Amino acid sequence: MHYCLNEPGMIRNLTLSLLFCISTPIWAQDTIAFFPKQSFDFIQEDANIIQNSVTLSEFYEKLYQLKKLKKSTINVLQIGDSHIQADFLSGAVRKLIQLEFGNAGRGLIFPGRVGRTNESGTIHSSSTGLWDAKRIIYTNQPMPIGIGGMTVQTQQPGNTISLKTNSNELNYSFNKITFFYEKDLSSFNVVVKDSANQNIAYVGPYTFETPNTSQVILPYLVSQAEFQTMQSTHLQKQFTLYGINLENSKPGVLYHSTGGNGAKVKHYIEAALFAEQTKALSPDLIIISLGTNEVIEYPYVDPRFQDQLDTFVNQLKQHNPQVKIILTIPMDFYKKKTRRNPGVEIMRGKLIEYADANGLAFWDLYSVAGGKHAADLWKNNSLMQSDGVHFTKNGYELQGTLLYHALIKGYNEYLRYRYP
Repeated sequence: MHYCLNEPGMIRNLTLSLLFCISTPIWAQDTIAFFPKQSFDFIQEDANIIQNSVTLSEFYEKLYQLKKLKKSTINVLQIGDSHIQADFLSGAVRKLIQLEFGNAGRGLIFPGRVGRTNESGTIHSSSTGLWDAKRIIYTNQPMPIGIGGMTVQTQQPGNTISLKTNSNELNYSFNKITFFYEKDLSSFNVVVKDSANQNIAYVGPYTFETPNTSQVILPYLVSQAEFQTMQSTHLQKQFTLYGINLENSKPGVLYHSTGGNGAKVKHYIEAALFAEQTKALSPDLIIISLGTNEVIEYPYVDPRFQDQLDTFVNQLKQHNPQVKIILTIPMDFYKKKTRRNPGVEIMRGKLIEYADANGLAFWDLYSVAGGKHAADLWKNNSLMQSDGVHFTKNGYELQGTLLYHALIKGYNEYLRYRYP
């Protein structure tokens, strides 16, 4: 058998193949394919982009390097209210971005059940003994608020918090734990136990990490652990927990989320330790998803909102000077279950005006979700709960998928103009 390249048809086919290879841009080989087609025709896919996306170039470059080299860890922190505390929205983004760029662990969690509130479906917490709790909206009550948006405290040695990660498509076993807690001589030590009740690590105010954090490396990966308070000196009187970060020591993305039911921007400003503790997460990107609770009481909208937002953004930048920021715009929702809420459009205008004036990226979910009166469409399609403010699990997961798509569109666009 022989091949004759002088045959006209073969030469023509070879030439076309070479031209196709030459004409395909190098950047196209690195872009990420996804399928944005939605089941709902009211979703405005053309509007689903990150506005001012050029401000995120350094973040996109880090994603590119992670994708290519698989050597680094990228940290994203999403901050919000009840929409984020439930973790359906942020959980959808976390799953998709980790499936694409690598799973570095579950990230920041708070044992909500111990605080007598809801928690992410990726974890299950329980406790023994008495634990006092405080949520972020109760700023005048005792106990400071830190990174988790809520705080639990015990004054009894021997009390426990048990934690189990729930895995589906992603394995959230962990071998690296960072505790955010009140770290001084009055704090109990903590012993970490595995599922066989074996002591595998100890934490206490004697460690030398940043203020209010201690980190332990476990000898092996675990999917559940128990943290028990232990009194070692007569000065130790309490253990006050602000949050826990779970990692697996692998390259990839850590998509942290923290939210508080009823939270407003002003509550995060007043949270004594929140902005300071974000530094320990080393966020490359912070996504701020607030504004809903500020307009629930429409026609009253706090005239100081933009000043409050500016204070909060500057607090975050003070502790994370290189961080990139995205503001998200709330979509349409009702007032008192069924009434129109024009306050949502007012908030949209305030957020966009602030983002443009300060060179921040933003994601306009209001437009993407269908714009004015989109709440009717979401409710009729079982994507919104009966209270007219919150969404069903499917609704939140749709929002999370849309946010991920917007991020990937920005990433692909960055690669198109990346040089070299």
